[in-house]
Amino acid sequence: MDRVYPNAYVVRVIDGDTVVLDVDLGYNTWRREESYRLAGCNAREHTMPGGTEATTHLASLLTPGVQVSLTRVKPDKFGGRYDAYITLPGGQDLTQLLIAQQWAATWDGKGTKPVPPWPRTLGS
Repeated sequence: MDRVYPNAYVVRVIDGDTVVLDVDLGYNTWRREESYRLAGCNAREHTMPGGTEATTHLASLLTPGVQVSLTRVKPDKFGGRYDAYITLPGGQDLTQLLIAQQWAATWDGKGTKPVPPWPRTLGS
């Protein structure tokens, strides 16, 4: 069974698939200002067309102070951050939402990173 961290708070968005959070681990133990990359997807990089827009979109969903939940947290293969699935306050999986809206592409972390289409072919 996956460990759920229901009390994680947005500090800031780094890019279209990475966010900095304060996470309550329980028993008055916190991980402060840690970077979490969204597991299961890849967004456009800042230097790519659409990268700034992907970051802006994620920042509109994850404003500072918003409470989210984390599951399946593990160290990122490149180090310095963690991979996690993030659930939004309404219960929606953030990775699935970004993929459905073409802000991110499905990716299991293996092989060449896929990128979502740009310009996006969907509205909103």
